[in-house]
Amino acid sequence: MTEHNTTHKNTPSSAGRWAVLAAFVLAVAAAAGVQWAGGLTTTSAPAPTDDGPRRTSKQAEFLGMTLQLHHGADTEQYDGMIDEIVANCTANTIQLTVFGYQENCQSSSIFIDQRRTPGRAHLKRLIQHAQNKGLKVTLMPIVLLENPGQSEWRGKIDPKEKWAAWWEDYDNFILYYAQIAQESGVDMLMIGSELISTEKRTDDWRSLIGQVRQVFKGHLAYSANWDHYEVPEFWDDLDLIGMTTYYELASKDAKPTVDELKAKWATIRANILKWQAKIKRPIIFTEVGWPNQVSAAWAPWNYYHSTDKPDPELQARCFQAFFETWENDPEVAGFLVWEWRQGPDDVDGDPKKDTTYVPYNKPAMKVINDFFTKMSKRPVAESRPTTDAAGNRQ
Repeated sequence: MTEHNTTHKNTPSSAGRWAVLAAFVLAVAAAAGVQWAGGLTTTSAPAPTDDGPRRTSKQAEFLGMTLQLHHGADTEQYDGMIDEIVANCTANTIQLTVFGYQENCQSSSIFIDQRRTPGRAHLKRLIQHAQNKGLKVTLMPIVLLENPGQSEWRGKIDPKEKWAAWWEDYDNFILYYAQIAQESGVDMLMIGSELISTEKRTDDWRSLIGQVRQVFKGHLAYSANWDHYEVPEFWDDLDLIGMTTYYELASKDAKPTVDELKAKWATIRANILKWQAKIKRPIIFTEVGWPNQVSAAWAPWNYYHSTDKPDPELQARCFQAFFETWENDPEVAGFLVWEWRQGPDDVDGDPKKDTTYVPYNKPAMKVINDFFTKMSKRPVAESRPTTDAAGNRQ
């Protein structure tokens, strides 16, 4: 799960201004290791008027594993992680997660720290490495708080009277990665993750999406929090509905069976699909994960809750119940598992010691691999609704 503690409208600009500012920002980044998101602007574009996604998807088209990129040095450690995923996981997709930072929830400035986040050349090389290994690539930029206050996380961002400045920086943050994604042939770009306090600012989101459409031609999605996917009103501008999976599935201290977990998921699934039928966009589960902890089924979002009480079998049952619930739905275009190891110094997936979300070397890994293998062998079905690339009904 993402680390919860750890625009406005841009004015039209010429291609020359873009190039000059881009060169300037990258030069500053190279010298100081820090890149401010502000300054790179593009012209806005009108929101789409069709009732279908710009790019269509197939059922279970994206079967992926997430790799967080928390180090900027190009030491090839992430090349090794990608190789590990290919060798140990039957995924066809890798989701690369990159980070921008702001000081706290009241801040209006977003910056990229290239000591902690791969720079443009480094990131493009990693994307190419994954593609050379036969993987599709999803890119998910996430905002983290540098010095959060009590109970602060990105879902509570509120720069008060400085929303216009915040949106300008956020637009440029996403557009920076949209450029990289387009230049690298990335399959899907997430334009945000769990930014709950911003989600009713529909005009701002539509403006950003219009700008991104000018730059990036792949699939566009947004990753909503599991309990907040009904709030955004800009889903019709995107190609997929992204959502996480951190539902409470059992009472505290319970040890639910797969069938009991599936019974909980049945109600959740029915509600999601009823809503999805109105939105008319395929679903992609952007964070499919449960920590290796006794609290996995009732507090899956809290990976600090039971760090001294591993329960690898419960983690595996949570994955099994989820996959068995959703495996037959053409409405679902993908499953992105959270997450692979973050670095070579991480505990090597020891089920008795590693209580993170990482399924590597745990019973959950077999469940994931079996599901991905089964889904990849199925006849490909179109995720509803069926439209052509222009959004016309077929």
